[in-house]
Amino acid sequence: MRRATSRRPLLALAALATLALGACVGDGDELITDIDPTAGPLFDRYVSLGNSITAGYQSGGIVDSLQLRAYPVLLAARAGADFGVPLLARPGCPAPFTAPLTPPTGTPPCALRQDTNVPPVIQNLAVPGARLQDLFTLPTDPGQRTLYSLITGGRSQVRAMIEAEPTFVSVWIGNNDALGAALGGRLGPAAAGADSALTRLAPFTANVAALADSIKRSGAQGALLVGVVDPVVSVPLLQPGAFFFLARDPATGRFQGKTVNANCSPVTALGAPNPLAANLVSFQIVSNAAVTEINCDPAAAQLGGAFLLDAAEIAVVRARIAQYNAAIQAVATANNWAYVDPNVLFGQLVTQTATVGGQVLYQNVRKCQLLPAATTAAAFQSAVLRSCPVTGATAAPNFFGSLFSFDGVHPSTAAHRILAGTFAAAINAKYGTQLSTAIN
Repeated sequence: MRRATSRRPLLALAALATLALGACVGDGDELITDIDPTAGPLFDRYVSLGNSITAGYQSGGIVDSLQLRAYPVLLAARAGADFGVPLLARPGCPAPFTAPLTPPTGTPPCALRQDTNVPPVIQNLAVPGARLQDLFTLPTDPGQRTLYSLITGGRSQVRAMIEAEPTFVSVWIGNNDALGAALGGRLGPAAAGADSALTRLAPFTANVAALADSIKRSGAQGALLVGVVDPVVSVPLLQPGAFFFLARDPATGRFQGKTVNANCSPVTALGAPNPLAANLVSFQIVSNAAVTEINCDPAAAQLGGAFLLDAAEIAVVRARIAQYNAAIQAVATANNWAYVDPNVLFGQLVTQTATVGGQVLYQNVRKCQLLPAATTAAAFQSAVLRSCPVTGATAAPNFFGSLFSFDGVHPSTAAHRILAGTFAAAINAKYGTQLSTAIN
């Protein structure tokens, strides 16, 4: 059995790393280190599978200190369990952003693995960029293959899990099966002969079943499956077109160098509500040199509406994610495993407000929550300042909100604490453990 005392060197290293990189991600939270081991033999060997969130990716990068802030590390600490993390060398692979959507300059694309503190068993097997199907095979993309080499030793996540002989497994996968399509504004194949950017339901369901078989084959005593995040609701890198129009420079009509078409205005030239303004635009459009205009009409937008989700596409994405999660939950139920729908949690967090300087602001997540109800020029301005990603006196922590890092997609350290507490509560309810559910 693995003893609680064996985790102390890991937690000490984590605290030092947290102090070293706190400024890079916009929050300086420290790790919880005073938790009693209350999980019993269920966490004798805990293994986590997944993609970037589980791996500890924040602010457009991944490095040792961020890996040690990820929710699986916090869960293992709450259980008093040893947990082997394949730490990546500084400045990272890649290095995290230094400010919102601002990558560092002069850093190598990947600083590879640390030569010291190599754990005997790798237990956080999550690899950034992985889709559900990538749990079983190695991808062909060179960058991802490098990450697999560094994190799993060149093995698939499933193979590495089975070889680790886990007692408990958590899996949070499937986000990338929808995220790329949503952010890119293309749900189908990006090129002739390519697979759908939004993973089709049939292979997704088949792979969920194969994942369940693999977990059972590993001999694990229990598991936690986590559903797919709905980026329409939770990811602040996607904002309504009205935001870009209202936040543009009034003198030039540009948002960060891009012309904003009048069809993104929340009202038409006749003063009527403009439905095109509710279409979602990805911040990725700003850095794409091939797009010179932010246009909210899919029929007129450049590159066939890339980086734009219209109402019909939004409905497709949300319906597909609901189907993904129904498949994941069904497998969890059939095997008597714990299941968490992250959209319930994020749906609550995105509505929470805080009073700052006498103003009610959306500080957790900036998704322009107040724009749909605004009808006057003053209300539009107030909605942008209080609920959209802005700089200045009403800005939220980390620009996109305290619960998201500088890339507008990946949760911050504060959010990982909330995730760990939420997952601990689900594990307690299913398996009778007494993991701490604290989030501070």
